[in-house]
Amino acid sequence: MESVPQLRRPLEVTPEGKDYSLIASLPKNSTALATQAEEAGVDAILLNIDGDEGSSPSHYGSYDLHDVYIDDVISTVSVPCGISVGGGKQLTAEYWERIMASSFSFVEMYAHQMPLWILSDSRVKKIGAIASGYTLEQVRNLSSIPEMEAIEAATVPPQSKGLQFTLLDYATIGTITALSGKPVLLRTQKRLNRGDVARVLAKGVRGLVVDSCSLSGAEEAYKDELSDLAPRRQPAGI
Repeated sequence: MESVPQLRRPLEVTPEGKDYSLIASLPKNSTALATQAEEAGVDAILLNIDGDEGSSPSHYGSYDLHDVYIDDVISTVSVPCGISVGGGKQLTAEYWERIMASSFSFVEMYAHQMPLWILSDSRVKKIGAIASGYTLEQVRNLSSIPEMEAIEAATVPPQSKGLQFTLLDYATIGTITALSGKPVLLRTQKRLNRGDVARVLAKGVRGLVVDSCSLSGAEEAYKDELSDLAPRRQPAGI
């Protein structure tokens, strides 16, 4: 069995040979869904705990309720696994150490929920998510923090999740990529097709974090829906 350091597989925001990265935020912490995601060609998997209002019901539980399922996922797949920590429970240093008993490669949190001391934890890379209501200057300053690996644009309000990606969404992500000094990942909180993906990539987006709210919700279709969003690997030498 692999040791914890070996299981902390490095996250590449833009994998070699691909135009962008694809990270699957699992609808629930399930080995079956994680396996489908890996088979679909994702570059990393995001597990979820402590969801707050607007999260999937399967994300509400604390790490202590999900640890067995989480460890099963990490030991089964071969891609990097991260943890998304929501605002449903206060993140103390003691609780963080319990979370880090699982061998995550990266952590994703909204910037207004991430404690500063996480920046000093060299065990994991950090992705700072931004929500609606952040000012442009806050986005700019967040992206200038050296410890930040990437900025995740997750700016869709709960009442608009799952709807069609619009011109305003497109303009918003263009503003964020123009401001950010770090790679920008777009959380797919709305439905995108390949044409939409091509357009946001042209705006400077470096990866997609696929939120289950943008998919059909049918577990048997999960692999195919992820495959539809996955980048095509470029031929060698290109």
